[in-house]
Amino acid sequence: MKRIVILGGGYSSVWCYRAIRRWMGASARITVVAPFREHVFHGFTGEVLEGGLKPEMLVSPLDEVIPRAERVQGWATAVDPDRRTVTVEWQGETRVVSYDELVVATGAQDRIDHLPGLAEHGWSLRSPGRVEALLEHLDWIDRQVPEDAEDARRATTIVVVGAGFAGTEVAAALGRRYGDARRIVLISGSRTVVPVWQDKRSLQDRLQRNLRDAGVELLTETRVVAVDEHGVELGDGSRIEAATVVSSLGSTVPVIPGLERFQEPDGLLAVDECLRVTDGVWSAGDVAAVRRRGDRVPKEALWAIRAGTTVGRNIARRSRRAEARRFGFRGLGTVAAFAPGRAVAMLWGIPLPQLVGWLVRGAFFLWYMPSRRTALSIVRWTLGRRLPVAVPVVTGPIPRPNLVGLAGGRSRAAALRDQAAPDRVAAEQPRRAAGA
Repeated sequence: MKRIVILGGGYSSVWCYRAIRRWMGASARITVVAPFREHVFHGFTGEVLEGGLKPEMLVSPLDEVIPRAERVQGWATAVDPDRRTVTVEWQGETRVVSYDELVVATGAQDRIDHLPGLAEHGWSLRSPGRVEALLEHLDWIDRQVPEDAEDARRATTIVVVGAGFAGTEVAAALGRRYGDARRIVLISGSRTVVPVWQDKRSLQDRLQRNLRDAGVELLTETRVVAVDEHGVELGDGSRIEAATVVSSLGSTVPVIPGLERFQEPDGLLAVDECLRVTDGVWSAGDVAAVRRRGDRVPKEALWAIRAGTTVGRNIARRSRRAEARRFGFRGLGTVAAFAPGRAVAMLWGIPLPQLVGWLVRGAFFLWYMPSRRTALSIVRWTLGRRLPVAVPVVTGPIPRPNLVGLAGGRSRAAALRDQAAPDRVAAEQPRRAAGA
């Protein structure tokens, strides 16, 4: 019986496990090493931040998605490719796991240590529990009503640093969550948002129009040099005072001792066209330098899923003494969602209408969710909403049922906004009193 060890519990790991189970059956003993007990699906993070989906709806227990694998909870702290062993540590205890075939799919971590103050004062979303922590922070801010106008301005400002797909969706989701009760600032270091589409003018126009409709303030060609408890410092010496700073600055990969000689300069594991690192070691997902026609493939869920499947099939083929096959996935497209019925998407290089892009995105995410139970709960939630029948124009915020109301039905978020602009509020009071 082949002893197969998979490091990580993300997309590549789950689909690698499924491919091995399908093609090898009981002839493989699969061990999955991961520090967390759940698989987190990040595709609907925007819907969670908006206030619709609950965070637990994106979580699938590993025992459910890899039911016949032996699970070892812990961090892989060393790999010995010669002896074919992995050292695992958890809560002060050390365990050595032997393997015949090893799959390194440990994924990536949020890149937060290169910007002073970001780790201490910023919020990241990739690791399990981080979305919930951000939501708790936002709810805490909602409950505060500072007396000082400057404190109120800071409390009502959210800065999102990084304008790739994730940062753009996060900023739009926060804009939908709060409407004009918050100032949402999206900072991009380049001249555009979503740099991979920087030469697609029509897509850039759609992206920026959707951000404006969500109430997002966009700053391009702007560099953040430091983060502190009061906000961010920009490269030109100016500041944005903000109580909440969300990081979407990309990712970095953890280094596992024993595999250093196989790493490329940026830390990713070098793999051949079959996704093999060395004899008996394979890699897929964000930790692997997967290439197609000489270029690195995107760090996206579908690429990780297909790479994990390829590794699983190749391990099965090698067990039958057949040749491993190269990774041949060509990609499908990319999408950024902004509201129900509104998404900017390209499929096989063809721009899609916004409603079609939104529907394709939803169908794809639901199809690839590892838990059918979790996917069904999201379908129920979606059907419970008022679905669009045409491409809608969203002109206001989606209501937040959990905001604590104040006198006159106003939320604390609105009260914070009004305290941040006392002159405007004073001017509006006569109109409010007159019922205008």
